[in-house]
Amino acid sequence: MRPDKLALKVLRTLGRPASAEEVLAELQRQGTTRERVLAALAALVHSGAVVEVGDGRYLALRSRNLVVGRLSMNRRGFGFVSTPLGEVYIARRDIHGALHGDTVAVRLHAQGGREGRSGEIVQVLERSLRSVVGRFERHGDLGIVVPTDPRVRSDVFVDLRGSTLQPRPNDVVVARITRYPTARDAMQGVLEEVLGPADAPGVDVAIVIREHSLRESFGEEVESEADALVQDVEAELRRGRADLRDLFTITIDPADAKDFDDAISVERRDGGYRLWVHIADVSHYVAWDGAIDQEARIRATSVYLVDRVLPMLPERLSNEICSLKPGEDRLTFTVEVDCDKSGDVQGYRLYPSVIQSDRRLDYDSVDSWIAENAAYPDADARRTVETLRSLASALHQRRQARGSLDFETVEARVVLDEAGRPLDVSLRRRTVATNMIEEAMVLANEVVARHMRDARAPMLYRIHEDPDPDALAQIAVILKEFDYPIKDVHGASPQTFQRIIAFARGRPEELLINALLVRALERARYADYLESHFGLASEAYCHFTSPIRRYPDLIVHRLLKAQLTQALEAEPAVSITGELTWLADHCSTMEREAESAENASQRVKLAELMTEHIGEVFDGFISSVMSFGLFVQLENTAEGLAHVRSMTDDFYRFEPERFMLVGEKRGAVYRLGQKVRVRVAGVSIAERKIDLELA
Repeated sequence: MRPDKLALKVLRTLGRPASAEEVLAELQRQGTTRERVLAALAALVHSGAVVEVGDGRYLALRSRNLVVGRLSMNRRGFGFVSTPLGEVYIARRDIHGALHGDTVAVRLHAQGGREGRSGEIVQVLERSLRSVVGRFERHGDLGIVVPTDPRVRSDVFVDLRGSTLQPRPNDVVVARITRYPTARDAMQGVLEEVLGPADAPGVDVAIVIREHSLRESFGEEVESEADALVQDVEAELRRGRADLRDLFTITIDPADAKDFDDAISVERRDGGYRLWVHIADVSHYVAWDGAIDQEARIRATSVYLVDRVLPMLPERLSNEICSLKPGEDRLTFTVEVDCDKSGDVQGYRLYPSVIQSDRRLDYDSVDSWIAENAAYPDADARRTVETLRSLASALHQRRQARGSLDFETVEARVVLDEAGRPLDVSLRRRTVATNMIEEAMVLANEVVARHMRDARAPMLYRIHEDPDPDALAQIAVILKEFDYPIKDVHGASPQTFQRIIAFARGRPEELLINALLVRALERARYADYLESHFGLASEAYCHFTSPIRRYPDLIVHRLLKAQLTQALEAEPAVSITGELTWLADHCSTMEREAESAENASQRVKLAELMTEHIGEVFDGFISSVMSFGLFVQLENTAEGLAHVRSMTDDFYRFEPERFMLVGEKRGAVYRLGQKVRVRVAGVSIAERKIDLELA
């Protein structure tokens, strides 16, 4: 029998992901070599009969010609699978027992729907969810855990006989899954933890942490390794590290920032500019495959929840020896760039350095100095800020000219009191100060990415594929409904998106249009190969500027150092290079999970805030139209559902192509983006649900 058929038979017999070594062990008695097994597995993957699920493991599919990816469920019941072809929309009816986070095989539909490329899940390859957080209900010896996470669509049934945990009805509990749902059987599990009543202090954010399987603390080995680290600035200077401590340097961050991983120096030179972007040299302290590194690799990113930060690195590193605090010598990696007056790069240098930050500035102060021409703390700060503003303006104009997109979005941060209770909502928009830092960081990231591209060195890039034409179909409908001069976005260039954004600026539907455009685009992600970044209209891009909070940046630092010192053929670069494909997928997945957790923690506090306003009327706009009702976003960004059951004045027909609910008798129309007045009818904090009624 041919090696590929033998390997396929072994994988189907095992019925689980298996390594090449496991397959070889089964076939060695038949005289098959390792090389032939690897070649056979590669051929099977190429044919679609086998999928590589990560960590060098292979799994046989039940049928060929499927795409494979990770399922991300939406709280409204549908999902998307991230595949090599891009995002694939999965309708609720096509989920077939898969759960959020599962690795699944998808059969694509012949024609895309209004959500773009679509498909049907035909096989769950690997389960991601191990436990479920939910509200507990008791029925005799049987317990039911109703998930608080709306992305999990199946209840968990638990047998209470013999259980040491005896929660009360409506307590929030954690259940470990022992049997996954099928077409015939419900999901089953055992109780692992009782968090307590949903309204008990701290339970709301604890739910979010457990739903997303976030790590709250560092192990003893990690903390011990971090505690043993020492500042070694003088020794590094003796080894030849560049001494930039006499260069005037600033940091600009949010007022409540705790760690500072980037600093700026800038001067006018020869009719242009010289910019220094100094980034904390985390890779100097965190050795590849050490205890700290392994933990950071698993986390992949820091997570910024509404009431706390779950850092990627121990506090000893993130808040102390790597944080670029004013008046303290710090090891950094510097990107030094010369630009002409138009922002065009004329030359650059990349090198390890030592800096001392002179001023710790914050966005609000810088914006007030610029807008009100207020007094700066000193002449050096004024000169640096004004020069950076001038350079940033030139850089921004160049990015705009090539088609880079600047979406107008609002970031909502719930303000809490000392006890963690919500007081208000702070709405943050992009400002002159945030744009200044963004332009400097984008430039540094591009310089590093282009350098590694030109050196043909192994690299972890940040890529953003062109939008799927089918996914743009709903945007065309909305633009037509709002009577925009640009109605055809099929195959649109970045410049077309720019014109849409510009036309929407200042109009009532501005935030909705921006949000819909973002939703229609593919998600930016990490890759171990070079592709362009559509949103930035960049031919080569990476993440280099935040190694304290993002693991990909730490990898890029290590690879760049190896390239500059001609050590790419030595350790640890060789080992890192071998892991790049897995790291790219893992870091992309964890980034999405962190964003989801951050949003969920904000939503839970928004829900708690709205409990104080039950019965009150608010203005909002329709952010989504579904067959079962209208999702309405309020001015404070809280979003709730006005269910069709509450719309008793008529029978409403759903028109999915036009995103409308239309009354059969009176002809009333509710469409995407429409302004409405709603009354808060009820709130569930644990489930982050706000029930609304049209007022």
